[in-house]
Amino acid sequence: MSGLFICALLASSSLAATLPSPTPDQLTWSEWELGAIIHFNMATYLSGDGCAFPGSGVPSPSLFDPTKINTDQWAEAFKAFGARYAVLVVKHNCGFTLWPSNVTIPGVNIPYNYSVRQSPSPSSDVVRAFVDSCRKAGVMPGFYYSVVHNYFLNVGAGKKVLNKLMPGMVNVTMEQYYEVVLAQLTELWTQYGQLAEVWFDGGYQADLKANLSAMISKMQPHATAFNGYGLSPNCIRWIGTEAGRAPDPNWSTGTSGGGDPSSTVWCPAECDTTLQDNDHWFYSSTEGIRSLDELIGVYHSTVGHNGNLLLDFTPDKDGLIPDDHMKRYQELGDFIRQCYGKPVKSTNGSGTTYAIELNPPATIDRVVLEEDQTHGQTVRAYSVQLQPAANAAPVMAINGSSIGNKKIVLLPAAASYSKVMLSITSSVATPVIRHFGVYQCSSSY
Repeated sequence: MSGLFICALLASSSLAATLPSPTPDQLTWSEWELGAIIHFNMATYLSGDGCAFPGSGVPSPSLFDPTKINTDQWAEAFKAFGARYAVLVVKHNCGFTLWPSNVTIPGVNIPYNYSVRQSPSPSSDVVRAFVDSCRKAGVMPGFYYSVVHNYFLNVGAGKKVLNKLMPGMVNVTMEQYYEVVLAQLTELWTQYGQLAEVWFDGGYQADLKANLSAMISKMQPHATAFNGYGLSPNCIRWIGTEAGRAPDPNWSTGTSGGGDPSSTVWCPAECDTTLQDNDHWFYSSTEGIRSLDELIGVYHSTVGHNGNLLLDFTPDKDGLIPDDHMKRYQELGDFIRQCYGKPVKSTNGSGTTYAIELNPPATIDRVVLEEDQTHGQTVRAYSVQLQPAANAAPVMAINGSSIGNKKIVLLPAAASYSKVMLSITSSVATPVIRHFGVYQCSSSY
């Protein structure tokens, strides 16, 4: 064995030892790939997409009246799409809680009386119904709780907003507000079992960091934390847009946007986007829904770019997923299952070169690459070459950098090939490819 080879081997081992790697919970979360986020709250019954400052007062809890609410039907929609986890907006900006919170507001010493308990809703605890429906359907539940906004308690963007309160609002200090937040998160994180994900939309106040970190560690150690860098080792990051588009390359490390291959922080990306047009998150009878063609593009540029796709679900005022929405979720899920359920042929292994022999030649229109990220993301550059016939020169080379959990390479057109080769042209340790597959999709997408 030459000294040069030994030096290279030692260098590779050293890099592998220092490479950031996922926690088991982060790794599982990335492999889920598809999630749902459910916007169903007071804003469902308001114009626009939620409460805003200034306003005419806190919307009355009597507005929240989903007479036909059926969380099992929601779970059917999650399954139709293929979601492995679902995040419910349990408290949005208005401050209305979907569970009957038993917290007492300090200072004023009154119950937190802006919840489903004060509404005419036939479900006395929407959160409990949601969690039970998810677990029956084999979908992991998660919660979105807005820490930085609460119109009921006069807090917006992490601070007190109005000097003169509007009707229905309660006046508290920020210290008292923090007590409410921590007490309500304690209810959510201890009463409904293990959660897949906890959401910090807009982040969190610095004053809460130490308490939130300790609570997650104690109460939900296996939950991933969206915008949770600094709070949990299971952090995940926002991709930086709500359009359903991740950049290419998109790395599993880094704390913002498309990540950073040189970062020491493992923090994979979640790509949240709407089903409804015009970035509309709560149900609207006037907004249309995105076409199947557009949503397939969203799938390819999120899951296909090493990210998780978190697609919005919007129950209507009756508490049901609308029929046209249900149909579109089913269509998108069917496409994903039909197109990517079974490769024409695949291989896997460890090393820098891989080949798929197609004998006889077969028609394909896409290639899927998946890296085993158990010990980190090692690949820094790759090349895919396609050979039309035996002993012929490759006719096409497709080059890229990040693979991560999944990289979908769409070919310009379906064509017949006899061999497809993958070369890892740059890596920081020995790469392990858990899946290298070629596919022929039955649709035109």
